[in-house]
This record gives sequence, structure tokens and C-alpha cells, in this order.
Amino acid sequence: MLNRRAQGVTAARLRWFRDNVPAGDLFVPDDVADTQATVAAIAARGFDVLCIGGGDGTFMLAAAALIAHAPGRMPALLPLRLGTGNAIHDACGSAPPTPLGLSRDLARAADPDERPSPLRLLEVDGRPTHFAGVGLDADWAADYAWLIKRRLGAGALLPLVRGAPGYAITALTLTLPRLFRRPTLPIKIVALGPAARLDDSGRPAQQFSPGETLYEGQMTMASASTVVPYSAGLRYFRHADALGDAFELKIALASAAGVVRHARRLLDGAPDPARILDFAARDIAIELPAPARYHIGGDVLPPSRGFTVAMSRHEVPVLRPARA
Repeated sequence: MLNRRAQGVTAARLRWFRDNVPAGDLFVPDDVADTQATVAAIAARGFDVLCIGGGDGTFMLAAAALIAHAPGRMPALLPLRLGTGNAIHDACGSAPPTPLGLSRDLARAADPDERPSPLRLLEVDGRPTHFAGVGLDADWAADYAWLIKRRLGAGALLPLVRGAPGYAITALTLTLPRLFRRPTLPIKIVALGPAARLDDSGRPAQQFSPGETLYEGQMTMASASTVVPYSAGLRYFRHADALGDAFELKIALASAAGVVRHARRLLDGAPDPARILDFAARDIAIELPAPARYHIGGDVLPPSRGFTVAMSRHEVPVLRPARA
């Protein structure tokens, strides 16, 4: 199933899929409502594996539709690396979106020896996802959607700004200048269930009871995830796979200059207690004194003064490498 609006779903790639996938097994829904109906139809047909072409948002739209329509008979999910955000693709070991890479992913999906494993999910104000955040990454996602998806990438310039060039243009022209004007945001994060501050090795260093404040002060970015990758191969949530029934919460405290100097190292999971705080949590409330944008699975929501993040009771089966 392909998201026809995903940046990687080009006319050439659509032709490739139509040439390499039987017509009855290829689905290209038109919009969100059509996607939900398509996923329900796919579940009813009893497929063993559903390959999803798009980014993190496309993947979670399909996962949420399966939870709603077929909680007892879900196909295993394999994301195809055709979107802007690719955290779930890194978690699942998806191949590059070349003809050879896509062929390898389709072969994985058809391999009876590929065994699905459960993907733990969050619920952000009741909406299922694998990661969410407020601050710098939400601002960047909003900037990218405004500049690349709706403007530069909406016409003939798309081949020039797809992927890394668009990421860099967005950061240099919009996100970083704003960061230097407003480097941090005030935030308060309250534990609604048991939580713990983690040390550099991921072991609990300080316990918190429900109702206690995990953090109150300035931050650059606050993010929660049940998967290790951030995107682009960066292992930002390095403890996420070892936390059992908890998710990893990370609070970035870096200054604007610190972000520019240390972003790559910190996003790749390097321990740095002066700039990054790590927590394991099951249920939290994020409170903001002024409305701010936040994202759910890479999809930016309107400014809000707060939201909740909790472990979901739902899981979805995914194909991923045994080491992930």
C-alpha cells in the first residue's frame, strides 16, 4: 500500500510497483479516509504481510486503522523507505528505495522464514504512535512541511529538494535561525505513573512516583519513543529496546550553539548529562506555559499548552532484523 503523496512515491516508482506487484495486491489510496477503508479491506482479505510505502506518519496511519478494524487479525507490517521521516524504517531494517532495495524488501515480505515481532506503541492524547515530541524536532517538521512539501517540492523543483537537500535547506533557512532567536522553551513534565531517571548505561538512577515532577525548566526538545532510531540511522533513543513496558523520554537541554556543534553526536545517542536527560516512563503529562507545536509520529499538530504520553495497550506485528 503506497501513500501517493509521499515524497518517495514518484511516477517512476509507481510504474515500478505496477510492473512488479500483481494488480490485486497493490493499493494506492487517495486520502486518509480512503487509506482507512483500504486497510480494512486488506485485513479482511487475510494477507500475511502488508508493505507500507511512505514515512512514519503513513506507517502509523495504517497501524491505527488495523488496530481499529482488525485487532485480532493483523498482517505483519514492513515499511518501505519512501517517506520524509524514516525512524520506523530504520527499526525494521528497510532497504534503500532503489529497484534492488525495494525488490529485497518485497522478497523479505514473501519469505516464510521472516517472523514478525511486536512493536510497542505510545498513545499521545489517545492517538497511537511510536514516537512524539515537542520543541526543535516539531519545529523542523513544520518548517519542512511548509517549505518543501507545500512549496518548493510541490512542482518541478521536487527532484532537487527531495531527501537530504530539502532537510538541509529547511534547517538552514528556517529552523536554525528560529533556534538562535528562541533557543529554548519552558516545560514541565509530570509523572502520571511510575518513572525513573536513567544513568548513562540505562539503569535507573532516581525513582519517581505518580504526581511527581520529572523535569521543570528550559528545554530544546522533549521526545518520547518506543523505538531506538530517530531517523537517518541515528540511535537517539538508545535505551528504548531495553525498557520493557516503559518508553524512553529524552529531554535535550543544549543551547543553540550546542545544537549546531553537537547535534549529530547527541542524536546518535552519545551520553551527555549536561545536554541530555534520559528517563523511563509509562505515563506522563507535558505542560507548557504557552502554546507550542508538537508532533505525533512526525505529523505536526497545532500549538497546544499540553498533552499526555502513555504506553498503549496495543502492539502491532512488524518484520525487523533479529538484532533490532
